[in-house]
Amino acid sequence: MPRIVVIGGGAAGSALVGELLRPGRPAGADIVWLVGQRAPGRGIAYSTSADHHLLNVRAAGMGLFVDDVGAFLKYTAARGLPVKGADFVPRSWFGDFVESSLARLVAESGRPGRLSVQSREAVAVRGDAALGYTVTAADGESWRADAVVLAVGALPPAPLAAVTPEALHGGAYVTDPWQWPTLAQAPERVVVVGTGLTAVDVLLSASTLWPHAQLTAISRHGQLPRTHASHPGEPYPHQQELIDAFEAEPRIGAWLRTARATLADEDVDWRAVVDGLRGATPGLWRRLGDAERARFVRHLRWLWEPMRHRMPPQTATAIARLRTQGRLRIVAGRVLAVSGEGPLDVRIRPRGGEIQRSLAADLVIQATGLTTLADGTSHPLIGQMIAEDLVRPDRLGLGLCADAQGRLRGAEGTVAPTLRVIGSLLRGALWECSGLPEIRAMARVIAEDLVRELAVPGARRIAVAATGTPAGSGDACLH
Repeated sequence: MPRIVVIGGGAAGSALVGELLRPGRPAGADIVWLVGQRAPGRGIAYSTSADHHLLNVRAAGMGLFVDDVGAFLKYTAARGLPVKGADFVPRSWFGDFVESSLARLVAESGRPGRLSVQSREAVAVRGDAALGYTVTAADGESWRADAVVLAVGALPPAPLAAVTPEALHGGAYVTDPWQWPTLAQAPERVVVVGTGLTAVDVLLSASTLWPHAQLTAISRHGQLPRTHASHPGEPYPHQQELIDAFEAEPRIGAWLRTARATLADEDVDWRAVVDGLRGATPGLWRRLGDAERARFVRHLRWLWEPMRHRMPPQTATAIARLRTQGRLRIVAGRVLAVSGEGPLDVRIRPRGGEIQRSLAADLVIQATGLTTLADGTSHPLIGQMIAEDLVRPDRLGLGLCADAQGRLRGAEGTVAPTLRVIGSLLRGALWECSGLPEIRAMARVIAEDLVRELAVPGARRIAVAATGTPAGSGDACLH
C-alpha cells in the first residue's frame, strides 16, 4: 500500500493529516506523521499555555477544514467554555481542539494502523517521484515513502548580522522568541527587536514575567499591528470591482493608487477592504512578475503586514496600557550593532535621523516574525534537501520554490508531483499560506492531489517540466 510521510506537527501538518483521514477519503495510503518533540497538532503557535497569547482570527472562523468552519465554536460550547463567535480566545484552546479532532478522526477511520505518529525530527529526504523517497530521522530511523509533504512551519531564526559573537555567546541576546533562557535575576531593561505580532506576544509575556522591567520595541518603521474591530463589520460592497481592477493592471504602483483612491472614501472601512482581499491574494500574487514582487517586499510589505495581521482588541488594550504606564516605548529605527556580554549595548539610528543612539539592555529578544529565508538555513532537513538539489530556495527569501499546488521545484526546474510543501515556506508561490484559512484550503488541495497521484503506478509518476509553464503560474524561480 502507498505511504505518505508528513513532516511537521503544527497547524499545517494537522490540517493535512486530518484531510487524509476524513470519512469518505479513499483509504488508499498509510500515513507516517513526524511531529517532532511537541504534541501532535500543537506546533509553536498552539504550544503556548499563556492566556494572553490569543488567536488573531475570531472564534467563529476557526476550524480545521474548509467545509467545517464553526467546528471550534461547537467544541467550546460542548465543554462549557464561554465563547462567542466574535471572540478572540487563547491559542491553547484551539490546540486542544485540534488534538481532540485528530483523535476523533483516527478513531472514526476504522483502521488504527493507518496512521503512525512519530515523535522524531526528520533530517533527510532522498529519492524522486518515480522511484519513491526515503525519509530519515535524527536517530537513524527511516521510512520509505511514495509521497512526502513538508509542513515544517517557519525556519529557525538566524541572529541579525549586527549582533557580535560576544553578544551571542554571552546569553543576553535571544534569537528564538519562543525559547528564553533561565536568568539568574530579573532583567530591568528588555529590548525587543520587532514590532509585529510575534513581538507583541513577547512584550506581553515579558511584562507579565518581569513586572518591573522597562520595555523597548524597535523596528525600522516602528509600526505595531493594527487592531481588529470589536465586532465584525460589513463586507465592502465593491470588493469584486477592486479585485478586478487589480487583476487588470498587475503592478504594485497601480495597486497602490487604486487602494488609496478606494480608502479615501470616509465611508469605507479599511478592515473590510483588506479582509476582502484575503481570498484573492494568492491569485493576485501569481499575476505579479519577479520585479513587482520584489518591489512589494521591499517597499510595501511593512505597510501591508500590520493591516493584514491585526491584534485582538484586548491585546491592543494591554499594549496601550503598558505605553500609558511608561513601561513600553516603541522606537522607529535601524539596529546598527548589538555588542557586549551583558548588559548589551544596542546601537540604533532612529528613522529620519543621522545621529546614532545607544540603548543599554539586560536582555535583547529578537522577534522579527516568521523566518522563511531558506538559503543558508540552519534547519537540518531543509538544508540537506537544498544541498542535494531536491528543492530550491525562493529567490526573494520567501521559502521554497513551488507551484500553486505546493509541488516543490528541484534544481533542474521541474516540479515533483509527490513532493509537496504547505504552510509558511509556500509564501513565495502564494504569499498567504501561514494563516489557518489558507492552510486548510491548501491541505484539501494537496490531499486530493496525492490521492490521485498515488493511484498511478510509481514508474509512471514523473516530474512536470518547468518549460511551458503559463505566465502568472506563481513560480518566481522560473525567471
